[in-house]
Amino acid sequence: MNKILRLFFLLTTVVLYFSSCQKFLEIEPKSDPTTASYYKTADDIRNAINGSYASLQGRNQYMQHFITLMETRSDNVSDNNSGGNAGRDYNIDRFIAGSDNVVYLEAWQSIYNAIYRCNLALANLDVVTNTAQRNQYEGELRFLRALNYFNAVRLWGNIPLTLTPVSPEESYSLIRNNQAEVYIAIETDLRLAAANLPLNFTGADLGRATQGSAKALLGKVYLTEKKFVEASGVLQEVISSKQYDLLPNVADVFSSANKMNKEIVFAVRYNKSVVDEGHPVLTYFDGPVLDPALLNAYQSGDARRDLLNTVASNSRNPVKKYFDSFDLNTNNVGNDFPLLRYADVLLMCAEALNEQGYSSTGLAITYLNQVRIRAKATEFITANLPDQGSFRNAVYQERRLELPLECQRWFDLVRTNTAAQAMQAVSLTIQPWQYLYPIPLTEVQIVNNPQTFPQNPNY
Repeated sequence: MNKILRLFFLLTTVVLYFSSCQKFLEIEPKSDPTTASYYKTADDIRNAINGSYASLQGRNQYMQHFITLMETRSDNVSDNNSGGNAGRDYNIDRFIAGSDNVVYLEAWQSIYNAIYRCNLALANLDVVTNTAQRNQYEGELRFLRALNYFNAVRLWGNIPLTLTPVSPEESYSLIRNNQAEVYIAIETDLRLAAANLPLNFTGADLGRATQGSAKALLGKVYLTEKKFVEASGVLQEVISSKQYDLLPNVADVFSSANKMNKEIVFAVRYNKSVVDEGHPVLTYFDGPVLDPALLNAYQSGDARRDLLNTVASNSRNPVKKYFDSFDLNTNNVGNDFPLLRYADVLLMCAEALNEQGYSSTGLAITYLNQVRIRAKATEFITANLPDQGSFRNAVYQERRLELPLECQRWFDLVRTNTAAQAMQAVSLTIQPWQYLYPIPLTEVQIVNNPQTFPQNPNY
């Protein structure tokens, strides 16, 4: 992608970049297309979609920064390297990072860069003349935009909501929209994505967002909003589709030799044999400092516990869950990173059903036990979970045991309002305002309007 297009995609730094080069961008080079003239064919739209998927792969999202913001921040993992990167990640882990921390800025920029790409492609969808292809592309773009907004709203709360391409001049007047408005947009995108996407893909398209991806993410959105009826309804649609299943051996779910298996609903894809498509051993999954309470919570014989042990490889010590051999040419590994998988769908549905009313024999305990039985953990009976509260706590704990190191834990703690209690158990005292991250300092300074674009409280 040419330099002009890359700059144009950086929505979050749009004022800084374009205040100095707006005149330059008004000139359309003969050899390199500008964004105004780029989208002329269906292939151009497809390339934009691929670029949006690629944003998920990068170090500013799931390769590095999201692991810091979504997993290390929680009680699961500790960063004890106070000197690494001048304490950049350590300070986030210990709740002492200020709004000038570069991780916040780079994650913000990457998210809004991807959103801008989606907006621009959606605005030019008319160049796709094949109806089925147009519907698929719209579904993928809406899924990706929704995923990025869902991450942003959970990280920062009220955020700018832009559903059309924003010009440099318009960017000065961006506001922090209320979370409720953002969630409405996310729900709308995911419902439309589910209506337009196919049940599955094959071949080179394997890994693109599907109908099940959209519905599973929508279920997670509803659960976060405490819309339990809606959550259980759409999650049961995913279950009844028969497109997904639990693998008999939980270790096989994460095997690099078994990618996009029956349990994976959506994953960030990597390919270690292709330059710039692989990744190093993911940060903090190389000899991670895991909470002893997590490690000790597994029953004897629970197959998931071994996945948190490490294995030596090329002077690295990745956890078995994400082990992959290094490619000798690129010196990278290529295991995918799962964002949505069937075990998560079952646990979300069990939680949503229980919140609507406790039943000792209903689908909620069936779904919960399916996950436990696969892991070779003891099946729950009514005596173990005699009421709604005990069932709720069991599901929360099961999510911790099933999903560690999958960027789920911090958001689970926040949405269940158990973050302060969990962090106290690892000797960190936090307040509710710390459930959100600070808006990157430069973004606040660029807009420079405390009424419409304030900093989050206490930062």
